[in-house]
Amino acid sequence: MHYSSEQPKKNNSILNAVIVLILFYGSGHITPSFLPTSSSPLFSLSGPSIAYAEDEEDEEDEEDEEDEEDEEDEEDEEDEKEEVEDLSYLTDIGPAQDHEFEEFSLLGLSNRKFTWFAAQIHILFASFILGCPMFVVIMEVMGARRTQGVRKAIILSNVFLGVLIGVVIGITFEVIIGIHHGVLFGMWSCAFGALFVSFLNYFHKCINLKVSGTIGAILGTIMACVLTPVETLHTDAIILAVVNGVVGGLLANGIMFAKSDFKFERLAHEVTKVIGFAYSFTALSGGLFLFVMLVIYSDFISYLVASFPVLFMIVYPTLFILETIVMYIYVYSWDPLNKSDKKGRHIVLGVVLNVLGLSLLVALDGPTTFMQTPPVPLDQLTNISEWSKLTNAAWMPLNYHRLVGNGTFGGYMVCVIGAYMYLWSEKQEEREYYDWVGYIGNLIGVAIMIPLPAMGYIFVKEIYQYDATIGMYIMSDRESMFMLVQGLLVGTMFSMSNIYMWVSMKRIENAERFFPAMKFGFVLIVIAATIWFTPRRFFATMMPEPGMDAGMVLPDNLAFLALMISKNTAAFALVTVTFVNYIFYTIATKTGKVHYGKINPLGVYCLIFLGFADIWLMSWMGTIRSLSRMNWHIYKVYKDVTPEKFAPTLAESGFHVTTIVWTFFIIMTCIIWLGIKYPKTKKKEQEIHQATPQMAE
Repeated sequence: MHYSSEQPKKNNSILNAVIVLILFYGSGHITPSFLPTSSSPLFSLSGPSIAYAEDEEDEEDEEDEEDEEDEEDEEDEEDEKEEVEDLSYLTDIGPAQDHEFEEFSLLGLSNRKFTWFAAQIHILFASFILGCPMFVVIMEVMGARRTQGVRKAIILSNVFLGVLIGVVIGITFEVIIGIHHGVLFGMWSCAFGALFVSFLNYFHKCINLKVSGTIGAILGTIMACVLTPVETLHTDAIILAVVNGVVGGLLANGIMFAKSDFKFERLAHEVTKVIGFAYSFTALSGGLFLFVMLVIYSDFISYLVASFPVLFMIVYPTLFILETIVMYIYVYSWDPLNKSDKKGRHIVLGVVLNVLGLSLLVALDGPTTFMQTPPVPLDQLTNISEWSKLTNAAWMPLNYHRLVGNGTFGGYMVCVIGAYMYLWSEKQEEREYYDWVGYIGNLIGVAIMIPLPAMGYIFVKEIYQYDATIGMYIMSDRESMFMLVQGLLVGTMFSMSNIYMWVSMKRIENAERFFPAMKFGFVLIVIAATIWFTPRRFFATMMPEPGMDAGMVLPDNLAFLALMISKNTAAFALVTVTFVNYIFYTIATKTGKVHYGKINPLGVYCLIFLGFADIWLMSWMGTIRSLSRMNWHIYKVYKDVTPEKFAPTLAESGFHVTTIVWTFFIIMTCIIWLGIKYPKTKKKEQEIHQATPQMAE
């Protein structure tokens, strides 16, 4: 964007270089859909002196009233203003005071769209490299030979997995039942249950499954009750802790004594190769996003850095540098550590990599949610600590949502890898292996997707509690049709996952006994999905505006379909039926012979569709969250003063999101080919060349 101002530029080249290093790569986690431009000195860490801006209509009304007043009243008011404190900084005079905006287009994209494109591409790559390592470490553990070093590493990996599972179960029950601090009861109980049982299993003192579950339940519950800050222990919280303790104990026992399978090792290694390529693209897209922000939105970045100096100056660069170092050590030490019989150390590296990645995600979610739910009261915003700004109302709900969402994303991206390699493979044994890879990816993706609606529910619930205006804007006003698309896509994904399970079960012996129940489940899924994305009205405002058809409303006899009780029932039915079919699918694979490599091609294309749909959904939900700030960059704190502060249409947003997703999908296709397919092709050519007979001299 070109802009002009009379304010002079300051020469802060050294400071600019420092800020570039700080924000490189990860700044894209903060989605800046509507950011103002300014001519203030680049990255002046004092930040713009702006606070809370009044609505434009209110300002116009005030001006009209002032014009109607006579000169004597104006003089009296001026005298009064001289006596009271100067509060002019509370109005919209900060970074927008002297700006003159001009239209600007780069490759046909406006300022906001170009920033939007760079940010979303970066976030998608970042989600991939955060979601897949969780998947990879589990697969590596399942494929590792149970040496003493591996058993020691499994203790750590079980605790890490216990934390993830405990958080998901805990927050789900907290939403459904309303258990106070349910996420803490679930996390502590599952983690400590896994820790104690893993330690006993290391010495072969707790081999029996029932004993493992009992010990995990008792010790996990005790630790959860001690560490959770509640004054009174309620029965439902104790029950939740017991359940998670049992899960942690059984998990620790099952993984410690699981029979190693080289297929898991191969799968983990191949996905790691893809992660290595994707990490480079994550850094490149992050750099692109950063430089776009430096040119277009310097004032806003300056304000944000000034609001979180410790985070951006110390915490973020430290975590980023450590994650980068551990990432490349993990990728390139795979074969050397395997050959030196030090697999346990490599598993520990994988766990450390995941901890650093999740810590980075949690840290950057703070500024992201600060933009949407800044701590109240807003008049005290400049007096509160950085930690209070970080731990705002939506911080933990977004952490939960992204944790589960990234896990689902990782599972479905493995589905895409398996499907591509299946289609590219020529040998039957390769097709059998990649058919199995697709099965594993779908298994993980569906399992993690089941609690995902609960994570979204708690995030939106927190938004409503913070300011119902935002919630109404999302659900019933300008973004209502955006949510309609979201519901349609989620219902389609659940349906497609069940279709894949149906097609897959046809290659499993003795799986026919589950088909009648699954057919009935398909009918319920279609009905539930239809109810979920059925709106009360088909115009995207609370009330019809000029050009809108006021008659596009559900008939009164069908209005109940738009009520929350109907939506919640439909969502519950979708999740429940998918969970039941998931159980049928698991039982079928355990009790019948699976003929891998003979899947119907429809199943392979279902996997590709699921991966693409999940990418599209992630980008779409990021768009909804960003647009929900309306004409604010930091809600009611930093106002959007650019020409693009309006909410784009559904068609415009949909086209732009689809362009972003196709770009990412094509790049990932090339990365998968370069990381997995191309090396095998070169190796095959070398083998053929070596086998060619030589002419005798």
